Amino acid sequence: MIKVNQDNYAYATGRIRARELKLLDKSKFDRMLEAPNAKEAYKVLAEAEYGMGTDSTKSVFAFETLLADEMKKTYTLLSEIAPDIEVVEAFKKRYDFFNVKVLLKAELSNQEVPPILIDTGVYDTSEIVRIIRERDYEELSPIMHEAVLEVYDVFSRTRDPQAIDLILDKALYQEFYKDLKSINNSFVNELADIIVDTTNIKMFIRARTLKKPLSFINKILLDGGKVDKNLYFNNSDKSVNDFINELEKTEFGAEMLKGLRFKENASIQTLEKAFDDYLMTYMHRAKLVTIGIEPFIAFLFAKEAEIKNVRIILTGKINQLSSHLIRERLRLVYV
Repeated sequence: MIKVNQDNYAYATGRIRARELKLLDKSKFDRMLEAPNAKEAYKVLAEAEYGMGTDSTKSVFAFETLLADEMKKTYTLLSEIAPDIEVVEAFKKRYDFFNVKVLLKAELSNQEVPPILIDTGVYDTSEIVRIIRERDYEELSPIMHEAVLEVYDVFSRTRDPQAIDLILDKALYQEFYKDLKSINNSFVNELADIIVDTTNIKMFIRARTLKKPLSFINKILLDGGKVDKNLYFNNSDKSVNDFINELEKTEFGAEMLKGLRFKENASIQTLEKAFDDYLMTYMHRAKLVTIGIEPFIAFLFAKEAEIKNVRIILTGKINQLSSHLIRERLRLVYV
């Protein structure tokens, strides 16, 4: 258990409050939306001092590199000011799981590793490549170690690439949930439950949309959270709409789905946006905290939501989507 002393976050909170002033607000997103093209929208990011200032990110078509640099810069800041580095590492581990997934997919399909590894995890990309290549799994966490071995076992029997995603994604959330629950703070502990519940709901709806059987649903659901697993099992043969109606009868579902009219023929992205907005609404509680871990965690989620919105806008602009359509997809922001 990581015992969090709120007073130890005084310096970190001060730095975070200063950085919050540089987050992209509604006016900046409006400027990006109203820009005549992607190149002009991209200029807003330069003004906001996005990324590392390298030449490789000057073109709008290199925006993914710029966003990766901005996320890495955020984690560098948080690592520098964190009183409890384990808190930062709990979030960084998600990138390690992504990199392991990329490496295993390349190995098991006899292909070269694509240039998409993310250098933001606990391990440097060169180190995680070495660990997988040399089978040096003892350095990995027990959950990740077990997941890697399970991938090799299941793939050797089924040759199903989807198994890699299913096994490692579930392991990622198991690790994330365990780490967040190990932090002695009610805000972080409740966050862990929200993440598990929203993830389970999304996976269940995708499974039902694909007509997956109960055995598959039972395999993908995560442990933890506040939503009773029987809700999923009892609706495993019913429509998505029926499930949503039952979910709305629960305390968590009623609060999360408030104002959302989700229909069976609607896009799953509609529900994902509702979940993201619900999570950001939860993060807004941190604004009321003078000193503590809450503003620290909220800033990270604020930056992730900001980067997601930037990606939505630039992708839409490059593909010449209307501003109205792009705006509908934008997530709630922190500032």
